[in-house]
Amino acid sequence: MSLVKLENISLNINDQQIIDRISITLTKGQITTLIGPNGGGKTSIARILLGVLKPSSGSIKKEANIKIGYMPQKIEVERTIPLSVENFLKLSTKKVVFNDYIKNVISRLQIDKILQRQIHTLSGGQMQKVVFLRSIINKPDLLVLDEPTQYMDLNATEEFYQIIDEIRKSQNCAILLISHDLHTVMQKTDSIFCVNIHICCHGSPEDINQHHEYLSLFGKRSNLAIYQHHHDHKH
Repeated sequence: MSLVKLENISLNINDQQIIDRISITLTKGQITTLIGPNGGGKTSIARILLGVLKPSSGSIKKEANIKIGYMPQKIEVERTIPLSVENFLKLSTKKVVFNDYIKNVISRLQIDKILQRQIHTLSGGQMQKVVFLRSIINKPDLLVLDEPTQYMDLNATEEFYQIIDEIRKSQNCAILLISHDLHTVMQKTDSIFCVNIHICCHGSPEDINQHHEYLSLFGKRSNLAIYQHHHDHKH
């Protein structure tokens, strides 16, 4: 069942075309991934979904009262503000409870030992994990993740993908993932949109691998490696 539909969305800022007539449907229980070059409009699409940016034209259809979780590429916390990791996680309009599920995720992401630390003392990878946990803590209907694994090591990345796979199944959550991590992302994704201002191509991982516009952007070598990686994990 579709949760959100972007229909013919365009965005112009200062006479520059950022997005050109993009249509994407996000479906409950499915992971949709945006890939493409920097400056291609991926983050702008996410911000339009969040209501932070208003498109120049096109329409957005959302189910009523959906809860959205968002993990931005980067978050800056003012260094002079005393704020522990635990208190950062509890910043919300609603009361945040660390139930068994959240405690389990805290343990799996290995951030249980840093809950009392000041947020601005964390490494890039630790911060990514904390911001990810913050995005899922209120059980969103739609989860938007912008380059979520960019500072995570291999083990943390594998655990992250395992957790989002569980979330979409157990909570029937729609997930929009923006990623350069092509190798890993192909294992879990249901549909991929290759975006460079417009939608160059879209489809399943297998379909995308054969598409000439994908190959021209990412090259044959990445294509074969991804295809092999995807199938090794399927069998």
